[in-house]
Amino acid sequence: MRLWRNFWFGLSMGQYNPPQLIETIMLALSMVLFAVWLVIPASPYLLLGLIYTIGACASILVREARVSEPRPRPTQVAATVLLLISLYGVADLIRNS
Repeated sequence: MRLWRNFWFGLSMGQYNPPQLIETIMLALSMVLFAVWLVIPASPYLLLGLIYTIGACASILVREARVSEPRPRPTQVAATVLLLISLYGVADLIRNS
């Protein structure tokens, strides 16, 4: 029950930070597409999931760049790593198609 309460509270907090809500929805949708790709190994599911991940990571990096701090935040590091992995996945998928 606590899990659902936290989930709905997080969605309602999206009213105060709409970009973060959109990024969360994009990342959740990409995870769903990756799960579908594991069941049905068709490349469009993988490509669309990677594109959603790239878009969400780019949005996170732009949003985090507006906050000036002397050292990178964990969110920036995670988004950068995920962006690099996703770009490599897209390049590999295009090269092997």
